[in-house]
Amino acid sequence: MNDHSKPHQQRALTYSEMMNEGKQRQEPTHPSDEDLKSRVEELEKKVDHLQKVIQRQVRLGRMID
Repeated sequence: MNDHSKPHQQRALTYSEMMNEGKQRQEPTHPSDEDLKSRVEELEKKVDHLQKVIQRQVRLGRMID
């Protein structure tokens, strides 16, 4: 039986972790809401920038179908 109330079980260290003073990095299995929101905002800014670049290229007649 799996008891999900137990704390996370220790695992073997990776080589990088051994070289990093034996510290284990416990990466979250799911990104946080704040992390996802910041990533979405960053991607939206990049999309806006690319749209502006394309619009400028179209105005200058540089886009060829």
